[in-house]
Amino acid sequence: MRKIILSILGILIIVLGIFLSNSIVESKTRPKPKVEKAVKTVFTQTVNNGTVDIIVPANGNLTAKQRVELYAEVQGVFRKGNKLFKAGQTYRAGETIIRIDASEYYASVQSAKSNLYNLITSIMPDLRLDYPEFYPKWQAYLSDFDLDKTTPPLPEMTSENEKFFISGR
Repeated sequence: MRKIILSILGILIIVLGIFLSNSIVESKTRPKPKVEKAVKTVFTQTVNNGTVDIIVPANGNLTAKQRVELYAEVQGVFRKGNKLFKAGQTYRAGETIIRIDASEYYASVQSAKSNLYNLITSIMPDLRLDYPEFYPKWQAYLSDFDLDKTTPPLPEMTSENEKFFISGR
């Protein structure tokens, strides 16, 4: 019984608190202040039509609106040209942008060709002894091989034995 009385009393206190807080909030109505109309004076000038230079002093980095990226498809050493090769440099149509010295690349290609020629030459004696039927076409390939021209394609391998022998060396 005591619990019931205490719970009813608690509910009544809460309801009474809500009504009291609402009455306090509603009693504090503030009157709206009146807005005074102020008349401000404005000065005017007559307009003279003409061009006006716009100068905007600013510091910072610029980004190109039309940016072009160059990729070299050849190897070599970059050589100095007539103009500096820097971002923002302008070039005319047909003008050389950069010069590339390909002598190092050419030397490495010649070295690779020479290595190929030496490897094929080193297997020729064994090819002559083990597979004499394949020897003439490889000898013809070596006789037509020129280091100053493009490398010709290897002779077509007609049998598995020839393919295994050549690739094994």
